[in-house]
Amino acid sequence: MPKRKDKKNRRRPEPESSSRGESETASVASEMSDLWIANEASMEDIVKDLIEGLQEKRSATRMKALKKLCKLLQTKFAPEVLEGSLLTIQSVITNGLRSKDVKEAVLACQVLGLLSITFGLDLPNSFSDLLKVLHTIAADHTKNAAFRGAAFRTLAMLCFVSIEDPFAAGEVMKLSEAQFKSKEPGVTEGATSAWTLIASTMGSKVLANQHMLSAGQKLLIALDGKDADTKQNAGRALAMLCEACDEVEASMDSKLKEDIERLMDNIVDKLSDLATTSDKSQNKKEKARQRASFREFLQSVESGSGAVESFIISSNDITIEGWVKVTQFGEIRRWLGIGLQTHMKENPLLGDIFKFSLQYLSRGEEKEAREDKIQFAKMYSRVKKEKYQKVRMRKTQAMVRTEEDL
Repeated sequence: MPKRKDKKNRRRPEPESSSRGESETASVASEMSDLWIANEASMEDIVKDLIEGLQEKRSATRMKALKKLCKLLQTKFAPEVLEGSLLTIQSVITNGLRSKDVKEAVLACQVLGLLSITFGLDLPNSFSDLLKVLHTIAADHTKNAAFRGAAFRTLAMLCFVSIEDPFAAGEVMKLSEAQFKSKEPGVTEGATSAWTLIASTMGSKVLANQHMLSAGQKLLIALDGKDADTKQNAGRALAMLCEACDEVEASMDSKLKEDIERLMDNIVDKLSDLATTSDKSQNKKEKARQRASFREFLQSVESGSGAVESFIISSNDITIEGWVKVTQFGEIRRWLGIGLQTHMKENPLLGDIFKFSLQYLSRGEEKEAREDKIQFAKMYSRVKKEKYQKVRMRKTQAMVRTEEDL
């Protein structure tokens, strides 16, 4: 396709470390730093106390209980303990979504999203009634932007892991796409995030034939916005759409193929600009993050190579390949924050989504693995130090020769 590198020379990018989520994890940790769960108390007692707090009339008490419930759902995987209280929690979430306090409403969305990750398809059918409530909130322009953005993300997570209803997912995608041009950053960020997550479940053929041209143009326009998170979401969505088009290119209609090629040329041009430029209002860290992300998106679109992300769980090296799975993993990581490792170890839903199984090592094997890593780190440090010393020596010798010539 025009302006794109020869696919014969595709090069798989190096696997990324999980450092991309460090800032998100740190922010979650700081928000939750004032919350704690007593180790000496049983999970049943903790949940009982939380339920009592959730049913209090005072808003401050309910808010405190909601925050603690969020932390519990993030850091612990205990569906069997929560199962008996689900109807009570559902009632609290429903009331929270109707609350005039935006913070309480956003917390209610967070609890609902985390419950869907914990229970998956085992979430009671009665929770599907909340889809209509969230859909109404997301579409209501009079609601707070942060609340609407949270509603979009929660809708997407419910459709992704808990509710098998293609029609409902399609409706959420339509509503999300309609908000790409919103002037509220909170809304556009939530809408682009929701659209991308649901689109990741559609399959390459559907994405290429039905969504590339319609949504691709709107996502391209979203890249001109000022909100950094919205641009990140839009760039990731475009990379995923381009990957889908590459996978089904051979079966495309010639007219559709030509239109997509023109759109891809525009996408490459825009990603190239964002990979080398940045907004003056951004700080140094935000600029570096934007450039790194859009260089990755650009490389993927130009060469046709998919994204790769790797991380370690209990001495197991896990690799996720392709923009579809990398997008899904990023959204799960955003919801779970500091509890990602716990859920990856204990929540079978995540193993099914990302197609991995863990092999647990004996104490001796773990010790040996740690020693190997330490030795490798020492060797890498020594090689790096020697290389640095050689460079310094060459520079020093060059300076001496220059002084002698003078």
